[in-house]
Amino acid sequence: MTTQLSPSTTDWSADPRWSLVSSDAYPLLIGGRLVQADDGAVFPAVSPRDNEPVARIAQAGAADVAAAVTAARQAFDDGPWGRTTARDRGVYLLRIADLIEGHADELAFLESIDAGKPISSVHYSDLSISLDSLRFFAGRARISPAKAAEMPDAAVIHHELIEPLGVVAEILPWNGPLWTGIQRMAAILAAGNAAIVKPAQMASLTFMRVAQLLVEADLPPGAVNVVAGPGGVVGEALTLDPRVDMISLTGGIETGTRILEQAASQVKRISLELGGKNPNLVFADADLDTAVTWSALGAFGNTGQICVCGSRILVERSVHDRFVEGLVAKAEAMKVGEPLDPSTELGPVIAASHGAKVWEYIQVGKGEARLLTGGVPYTDPVRSKGAYIPPTVFAEATPTCRIAREESFGPVVAVLPFDTEAEAVAIANDTTYGLAAGVFTRDLDRAWRLGRSLKAGQVYVNQWFSPGVLEAPGHGYKQSGYGGVGIEKYSQHKQLFFRVADAGR
Repeated sequence: MTTQLSPSTTDWSADPRWSLVSSDAYPLLIGGRLVQADDGAVFPAVSPRDNEPVARIAQAGAADVAAAVTAARQAFDDGPWGRTTARDRGVYLLRIADLIEGHADELAFLESIDAGKPISSVHYSDLSISLDSLRFFAGRARISPAKAAEMPDAAVIHHELIEPLGVVAEILPWNGPLWTGIQRMAAILAAGNAAIVKPAQMASLTFMRVAQLLVEADLPPGAVNVVAGPGGVVGEALTLDPRVDMISLTGGIETGTRILEQAASQVKRISLELGGKNPNLVFADADLDTAVTWSALGAFGNTGQICVCGSRILVERSVHDRFVEGLVAKAEAMKVGEPLDPSTELGPVIAASHGAKVWEYIQVGKGEARLLTGGVPYTDPVRSKGAYIPPTVFAEATPTCRIAREESFGPVVAVLPFDTEAEAVAIANDTTYGLAAGVFTRDLDRAWRLGRSLKAGQVYVNQWFSPGVLEAPGHGYKQSGYGGVGIEKYSQHKQLFFRVADAGR
């Protein structure tokens, strides 16, 4: 049974940081100017803390998207941005990093109230990743991996150029709007492209504030444009516009499939970073305390709203009960509550509508497996108002259970027992996804075998999550990924061949 942790008694409505939230609608960024939507439309930023609106955001329409594409196209084709050197681009990125760092407290507050992220986590993780990304790509812009190959014809000299694609539209997810947006934007700009960034409608507030800071960075007009609004309008307009050279999406399979269909007639460059139902394999020889700690973090981090969350845990039968007991204890000890409280570990899910979908999976799970903890709505005055879901653990699940096959994208984990290594691998790979996987074992030979056998773009051994998303970006297998990762996906290679009059022989 879930421990009902007492929510904070602090009156967070009296927090002075609320004065940082603008009473005016947060504007779009188009061609270096902050503007309201052409038709004046706005939409509310609704906080999952209590399902109340906290701000208004300009809602882009087709005319605004067209203007953003025109600005980006001009910046790249005819403006100064297309003529910048790698060093110049690095300087701009460092300038943006300084602005982000100078407004870190404000951005953390906005991310917490808009996306429900615990504010301590935003500082520790999201802002840290954002700043690291800007500074990493500022240096990476000046390092070209281009090559010169020796030709079989001695009179021909070869040289490879790595060039920007042109105009890149980046469609952001709602589970990591700040760090994902900044990381992707930094890579796009470092590669020399002009960017159009579309935040997710359920989590637009923080990046719209970033758009205002970008004006202070004094980038050439049109180098970065930010347009918010519904995916069916803004995302579709970007995808269908032939002047956009690439669409990059981090999101769900349904949205990714739709983008592929819409872009097919143009054979447009597409990159999709999609979901996962990631297996976590725990063997009897593992350090169980380590396995439990990392498994809880991997399953419930960001309230289970991370694409690489380990939401199905396969445990060798001889240690199954001990592992499950430890996992339940970890789940019940987690502090779930007000995201503005620095001691909170898990906040609400992104929205009441998404919470309803997660609760549906929990109800399904109750008919498929044994509920050990969680699975019951909060009834206290604070959490009952928001989209809070307790960490939920199901045991005795089978490989055919929906909760073991479908991505709920919430704090819900299914534990499945196994008897042999071969059985574990077969269960782990029996999915349409292939994003991430984990292995807990002291056997180095087994870890290597499984690292080779698991069909996933990232495999974690005796830990969870990648410590080097910039240095070693992962690409999902199967339906989890399409079209490349990292800065390379925003570039294209050109091969030059020079015939010289004197070959020197």
